[in-house]
Amino acid sequence: MAGNAFDFDVLVVGSGHAGCEAAFAAARLGMKTAMVTMDARNIAGMPCNPSIGGPGKAQIVAEIDALGGEIALATDKTAIEMRLLNASKGPAVQSLRAQVDKHAYSAYMRNKINELGITLVEGMVTEVMVRHGRAYGVALGDGSVIRSRTVVLCTGVYLESRIFIGSEVIESGPIGEPSAKGLSACLADLGFQLGRFKTGTSPRILKSSIDWDRLVREKGVDKPVALSFMSVPKLWDKDVCYSTYTNERTHEVIRENIDRAPLFDGTIKGVGPRYCPSIEDKVMRFPDRKRHQLYFEIESEESDDVYILGLSTSLPEDVQYQMLYTIPGLSRAKITRPGYAIEYDYMVPSQISTTFEVQGLEGLFTAGQINGTSGYEEAAAQGLLAGVNAVMKLKEEEPLILGRKEAYIGVLLDDLVSTVIEEPYRMLTSRAEHRLFLRHSNADMRLTPAGRRVGLVSDERWQAFCRKAELMDKGRTLLEHTVSGKAVKDLLRSPDKRIEDFFDAVPELGILPDEVLSEIEIEAKYAGFIERQDREARRLRRHLDKKLPEGVDWRRVRSLSRETIDKLVRYRPRTIGKALSVGVSPSDALVILAMLRGGKLGRGPAGRKA
Repeated sequence: MAGNAFDFDVLVVGSGHAGCEAAFAAARLGMKTAMVTMDARNIAGMPCNPSIGGPGKAQIVAEIDALGGEIALATDKTAIEMRLLNASKGPAVQSLRAQVDKHAYSAYMRNKINELGITLVEGMVTEVMVRHGRAYGVALGDGSVIRSRTVVLCTGVYLESRIFIGSEVIESGPIGEPSAKGLSACLADLGFQLGRFKTGTSPRILKSSIDWDRLVREKGVDKPVALSFMSVPKLWDKDVCYSTYTNERTHEVIRENIDRAPLFDGTIKGVGPRYCPSIEDKVMRFPDRKRHQLYFEIESEESDDVYILGLSTSLPEDVQYQMLYTIPGLSRAKITRPGYAIEYDYMVPSQISTTFEVQGLEGLFTAGQINGTSGYEEAAAQGLLAGVNAVMKLKEEEPLILGRKEAYIGVLLDDLVSTVIEEPYRMLTSRAEHRLFLRHSNADMRLTPAGRRVGLVSDERWQAFCRKAELMDKGRTLLEHTVSGKAVKDLLRSPDKRIEDFFDAVPELGILPDEVLSEIEIEAKYAGFIERQDREARRLRRHLDKKLPEGVDWRRVRSLSRETIDKLVRYRPRTIGKALSVGVSPSDALVILAMLRGGKLGRGPAGRKA
């Protein structure tokens, strides 16, 4: 390398959801940006289910959008249907889930790469080039070198990846793409600790081979919605999502062939995601469950493939057929691509900093599944922050770091850098102790100013934010009006009161936009709960040194999640703080504190009822 002859300012390795957001952010912030991909046809691919959003994930998507990212806009443009999950529950856990046209989504992101002037390079990165403790580019498998002032690794599940279908083991990435060779060895040689994770996918079924009349149609949202704050909400109610259940015959097929499952015969070494297990894992771990729900999702209007959510498997293809034939609607099913498990390398995330820069190697950032996470949404969030912070480093400006009270993305970041990650990390609402405040609906009010500070938020988005913020302030002032001696905001705390009940008394409320009315109503109704949640979070921070009694048989303690129980049994943390550091969720830590306060966690020998 001669002098400062860099080819690029920011070089992104990988073209998945993390890679796209990282490259878009860098390019929008004025950096000369390149993206290296093994297959230029596969941009922002969806090798698993063709959807964006869901509990915890939709909130992340809204936060990326508020910061100036692309995933929500892309989803709104290419969605086939949207559903509101947990509609009967409170706003903290309600979330949109969009079923997208995966081919249209990929094309949208590919067009955005061109629009932003990002250089797309096809090749396999085998080495991060390092000099004097700083990354200065990458080497490709053909021996060429691309020099860059910063490098962002967004390698997904491709590092030394292997696919498993029964006894068949293939050196491959998802959907027949190549496995990324060489880079894992390079990272290990640089002194970084690597681990091995596993995930999987369901078989794809030929659309015409499904008896759709034997399935239950899942309805879309009955009111106009959108994931992006900049999109015009619309109704979604197409015939594209159906459901059914497995049954005892299905489970019997699995049990009879469990010796042929690589997940159970020791072939697969990587740890899989707890919250997205394979069907064989579900059947063996929960023998009392008589059925498991499945969802049929059309992958694209240009494809005949149907994805079956909930049927991830690595059983042999002949067993997959036997299993499918027992399920209602699939007696003549034709598999277009069998389900499989995929095992891959990742970097232990405690080695990254709060800016997503790797500790001990300047200029190298990592984002997405290389950091031990799962999910398109979690990857996209990391990609955006890694891309922004690579630019902030070059500009010598303040990085963008989000805290746990500011965003789900802040919870994700804090969990990665400060807790033990033993399985692919997935965002859950229970991981966020401030979840009543961290709603999808207020992500713009929470984060748009931060996106504007770093330069990602466009003038158009900023003007929309300012208009809404002004109307929100006006609405809050109107809620101070008294009716029958009480402020409207206090009257709204009653479950049977709605904001429209006060339009006659406060006519100016009736002319506010629906999105503003909805948000100020939620703020009023949940103000007390949010204050209580804040108090609980502060109490948790005050009791980090609170000792846990020895000898508790945590497996017999009720009201704790299975994940928390496993962590407590394995690590036997001595304090609340140590429990949090090994991955116990804040919500479960609060339950433990309450039990300690109530004397319900006695000492005594293991096995004693606690």
